[in-house]
Amino acid sequence: GLFISVISYAAVSANVNGKLLRAFKETYPNAQQVSWNETPESYVVNFMENGIRARIVYEKGGAYQSSERYYTEEHLPPYLVFYIKANFPDKKIFGVTEVATASSINYIVKMEDARLFTTININPDTSWKYVEEFVKAL
Repeated sequence: GLFISVISYAAVSANVNGKLLRAFKETYPNAQQVSWNETPESYVVNFMENGIRARIVYEKGGAYQSSERYYTEEHLPPYLVFYIKANFPDKKIFGVTEVATASSINYIVKMEDARLFTTININPDTSWKYVEEFVKAL
């Protein structure tokens, strides 16, 4: 994995601004499996850090645009875990997607019980809405 990470950095460093690469390495010193991709408007970096898969989008000028992190219940803020369990007592949290911009953060929380998969979108102020709910196949 490490060899591939080094190749990814090297292959893109000609395109990705050196200042952005340095800032990324300083911000995420434990990042592994790092891969950079370029789109017409942005640079996208995918990596693993401390067991959490992450994706960050930077504007071409180097400014942070948005990020997504994918993890399990233990990485959610404890007050949100409490709130979710209080409101969905029979459901088990099995996946979280944290979506952040410079001005907002949302958590897309996937839960299950014996019968249903339920997905909600919850904000730090605990306002939430259903994203989807469907019955498990037998």
